[in-house]
Amino acid sequence: GQTLEESKKMILDKMGNYALTVKGRNNGSMTINGEDVDFYFSLTSEFDQIFSKQHKKFSLFSNSYDFSAKYDISYDQSKLKKILKQSDFIKGTSAYPIEKPKSATVKFSEETGKFECIKENPGNKLIFNKFLSAVEETIENGNVNLDLTDTEKYPDMYRNPKVSSDSPELKKKQNTYNYNALRYVVWNMGKGVTEQITPVELTEWSTYENGTLTFDEEKISDWVENFCKKYKTTDKTRLVKMHDNKIVTVQPGDYGWQIDYESALRQAKSVINKKIKRSVINAYLKEPSEENKKAVTFRKKVPYSNTAFQMDTGEDVNYEDVAYDYDTENFTEVSLKEQMVYVIRDGKVAFSCRCISGRPTPERSTKPGAYFIKEHQLNRILRGDNYVTPVTNWVRITWSGTGFHSAKWQRWGSWTPTYYQTRGSHGCVNLSIEDSKTIYDMVKYREAVFIY
Repeated sequence: GQTLEESKKMILDKMGNYALTVKGRNNGSMTINGEDVDFYFSLTSEFDQIFSKQHKKFSLFSNSYDFSAKYDISYDQSKLKKILKQSDFIKGTSAYPIEKPKSATVKFSEETGKFECIKENPGNKLIFNKFLSAVEETIENGNVNLDLTDTEKYPDMYRNPKVSSDSPELKKKQNTYNYNALRYVVWNMGKGVTEQITPVELTEWSTYENGTLTFDEEKISDWVENFCKKYKTTDKTRLVKMHDNKIVTVQPGDYGWQIDYESALRQAKSVINKKIKRSVINAYLKEPSEENKKAVTFRKKVPYSNTAFQMDTGEDVNYEDVAYDYDTENFTEVSLKEQMVYVIRDGKVAFSCRCISGRPTPERSTKPGAYFIKEHQLNRILRGDNYVTPVTNWVRITWSGTGFHSAKWQRWGSWTPTYYQTRGSHGCVNLSIEDSKTIYDMVKYREAVFIY
């Protein structure tokens, strides 16, 4: 129903407002306006011939006819290339981030309790040259829509993951992890608190190659080291309420909790490298019940090299707070300033006496700190560089030689709080004979001694 000129004008008007809409993955969309790339469209003489042929045809029935004609399209390729390079499809934005393809992998599932194959993520990272070619082809054909997600037409438009979820090698990897890393090492720390190595950690510490898992010993060692540090209190400063209700800062000594690193490391490695029967693993994989989980769980006793009275005294478990890991009702104080010993029982001073500590020189001073009673000996010979001295009622405080003991050679009648400055010991806490007997009987093995 149109004239030749009307038909031409309709097509030219439409193509004069040309815009290409491009659809991409992850709901991506962009529009390329013809005027931005100097798009130009013109008809050739073939259009006149087609118009003439079509208008000569006549039918009583509603038939349709297909015609094709050449046309001329031009655009600025450099402008198009620049627009595509700066587009969200290539550079990405916060609203449309570019995701690199991620291969399918094996990962431990907390939900199922076993290692599962995780499907690949194709991402939306385009191969620029193919993207450019597809856009150019679409513009040259005069089409106004381009669907980059059409995998039949554009199978290699996006970068692909290296490993797909249907890979036989991935299934092999899954089985390897389930049979070699599906296990737990559990240490009971008390008060319902546990520390454990789980399949999650074993995944992080492992390397898979050709059906074999290799565990990184350095990573295992680092974990065990941090485990030991977390519960170590021998290196902590404590705030202690003393006999006079004053809060005193006591420096670290050897009192407190300390896990034996080498023993804990051996425990961890023994379970990690343990061969578990396939029938046991198969039973768990078929039914990951709590009962079947017990068969792949190895509970270990915490190998302490040193222990304290308690972990903490609060209602809430807080292993970071080491202030009260000792028996706050029963301990012994040594005040270097007062030159006094106080034995606390049931929160009160049960006994106190004078003492003479080490002479305040680098070689002989009594070292402040939190210690514990290590041994009792009624008779002992103390040996030094220039002395051999038999003593009675020896109670060891430190492994380096500090202890309570009788010192009958001291002039107790001349004692003052400053007496030690000239007549001090070689580091021990000297006591009178009678007081040493009482201390020997009262202080208990592994009880806290605070020297300050």
